[in-house]
Amino acid sequence: LKWLGARPRPFSGDAPRWSLRRPRPSHRRRGHRRAMAKADQKGLRKRGAGEKKAEKISNGAAVKLQEEPVEVESNLKGEYGSIFILLVLYTLQGLPMGLSAVLPMILKERGVSFSDVGTFSLNSWPFSLKLLWAPLVDTVYMARFGRRKTWMVPSQLLIGLVMLAMSVFVDDLLYVEKPAIWTLTGLFFFLYFLCATQDIAVDGWALTMLRPENVGWAATCNAAGQTLGYAFGFTGYMMLEQLKVVTLASFMFYMGVFFLVATVLIALFKTEAPVPKGEEPEDIATSYRQMFAMLQLRPIRLLIVVLFTWKMAFPITDAIAPLKFQEYGLPKEHLAYMTSILMPLYITLPMVAARWTSGNRPLDLALWVYPARVALVAITALLAYFTPSSVDPVPYGFYAVVMFFGAAGAVASEFIFVAQMSFFARISDPALGGTYMTLLNTLANLGGKWPPTVTFYLVDVFTCKTADCPVQADGFYVVAAICTIIGVLWFLAGAPVVRLLQQHKLDEWKVRSV
Repeated sequence: LKWLGARPRPFSGDAPRWSLRRPRPSHRRRGHRRAMAKADQKGLRKRGAGEKKAEKISNGAAVKLQEEPVEVESNLKGEYGSIFILLVLYTLQGLPMGLSAVLPMILKERGVSFSDVGTFSLNSWPFSLKLLWAPLVDTVYMARFGRRKTWMVPSQLLIGLVMLAMSVFVDDLLYVEKPAIWTLTGLFFFLYFLCATQDIAVDGWALTMLRPENVGWAATCNAAGQTLGYAFGFTGYMMLEQLKVVTLASFMFYMGVFFLVATVLIALFKTEAPVPKGEEPEDIATSYRQMFAMLQLRPIRLLIVVLFTWKMAFPITDAIAPLKFQEYGLPKEHLAYMTSILMPLYITLPMVAARWTSGNRPLDLALWVYPARVALVAITALLAYFTPSSVDPVPYGFYAVVMFFGAAGAVASEFIFVAQMSFFARISDPALGGTYMTLLNTLANLGGKWPPTVTFYLVDVFTCKTADCPVQADGFYVVAAICTIIGVLWFLAGAPVVRLLQQHKLDEWKVRSV
């Protein structure tokens, strides 16, 4: 009734009575309307934006406002080549990430503490800090070469060259009595810095490489490509190393060559559309002001709270549990084999999830699987507690249980990631290019990076196994219990906030409407 223009008017009772009869305008208002009508007839009055937007139907009893654009059904005809290019670019991005995940297991074999592993985990923080130089990447470019290729191509070439250089001396830093933790952290930090710069450029390019109705597929390419690259860098290396096909140094050499070749081919054969007139990016100072303005948006502030807290429950399953299994005697190669069996699942899950994330409420999928992820924290701690003392003979039954819950964790994790990326693609303002997407991805990465780093240190803090300890405890299980409780509390308090975020109109996410 409100939509039809009805207004409540009191009568002899406590509840309002509805009427479609409009209130009679005052004498002054009637005179103003007559003047406006005469001006309309003469063509003298300039119509306001609200009047242009409103469409009169019937005899003025109802007004229909065109607040949201009509959704166009996704059609991938003519887009398969672009999707393939995006998959390749995001796969390249995932290779160094997968390789960096190998290092903690090697370090644990060398006898380092969880705190040292926590120090090495700082290498991945550039993805959480890329907001600092994202406006520079978005605004400074060579028009003849391409706005995004200006930064993407040099970044990938440098990644290839750094890997070639590290293949010469990485063994001297790692396979020694006391591994050079800070040097290794610095080198991989630089690799991640280059990957983050490439990510800024590719995220921005994806918004223009695909047609508007297919932009949601950029999230699928991101998730599938990064997963494929990560799986090859991590599982691929572990399997090849176990088969004595490669060493860490030779693997880095081959990856460096692959980076150089792929980058040159894309640079030569994939052209980038020029920036249309009127859509040129602002200067650097304006970009930073826009970035600051983004942070002032109320929906963004609410989103920051969600992104910074909703992964606090998951460091156990995401980072620490594999090292605990390894500490209890499971060979890292066996863990890699189990991961390799799950690799097709990791790759196809983003594509499966796309059917539930292409609408207006993609984060609903994340909320559906969030309780399962929390439950897996406690289940993983129990599996670690019952780890067999020997792997001779191979405990196939235990491995099957680990793989089952690993598959469940993969489904939940990938669904949350794809839902998040689809939501980012939906609310991003194309007028700000890669800066807006980078802001969102940076916030998401920061929310995912700080919990594991802190938790690595907390495991050592809560561990006390010496005879003079008042209470002997393994910090892993203490932290697992804390994370489970945090996950339950977050879902109870955070799920309504996530639903509220999806109710905001697209204009509320745009900086230029502020």
